[in-house]
Amino acid sequence: MVILRTLDQRLWALNRQGKAAIMASSQGHEAAQIASVEALKKGKDKFYTYYRDLGVMLSLGMTPTEIMLGFLAKAGEPLSGARQFPTHGAYPKLGLINLSNVVGTQITQAVGASLAAEMRGEDSVTITYFGDGATSQGECHEAMNFAGIHQLPIIFFCENNKYATSIPLKKQMAAKNVAERAAGYGILGKSIDGCTFHQSFLLCKKQLIELEADLAPL
Repeated sequence: MVILRTLDQRLWALNRQGKAAIMASSQGHEAAQIASVEALKKGKDKFYTYYRDLGVMLSLGMTPTEIMLGFLAKAGEPLSGARQFPTHGAYPKLGLINLSNVVGTQITQAVGASLAAEMRGEDSVTITYFGDGATSQGECHEAMNFAGIHQLPIIFFCENNKYATSIPLKKQMAAKNVAERAAGYGILGKSIDGCTFHQSFLLCKKQLIELEADLAPL
């Protein structure tokens, strides 16, 4: 977590200096991101991230150098050869799947991957990360509805920082929290303090066990 925060702060400074063009900070998200990866099976499960998920990438095995190469558009960046936006691209051997900068598209992609894994008989779980703003996108609702119908082995991991860029949560939804929406799709919804490592870890570990026992998605 210290490495993640230090890297994030340095990238933010480079952005303000005009040396790194685009930077979406993960500050405040560190515990939730790292705990979720540590609770799942590296090298086996699939991870669909969004643009604030530096912690997921580091926890899966990317190095600070590899990440920095992307932000500075240097050769050797493993996700896309520095041809994409920073942190956008795929690292298949780490289970890190291609990220789009269009809000919410990774959620439907993750559901498709989860369905494919189940049809192939794979013993794996898919997790997709997104912010609260993505829950206002149609892709999110379509994905959760499909996952609920087919009871897929997937975790929908919403990192709710209460703002979609500049729009507060109360202007996005009438429900008190995002987790309340899960019941409408027949999936389990849980709301925890994502700034607390052990809460995030225990929730993901518990859900991993339940998904492997063919219980409902989260």
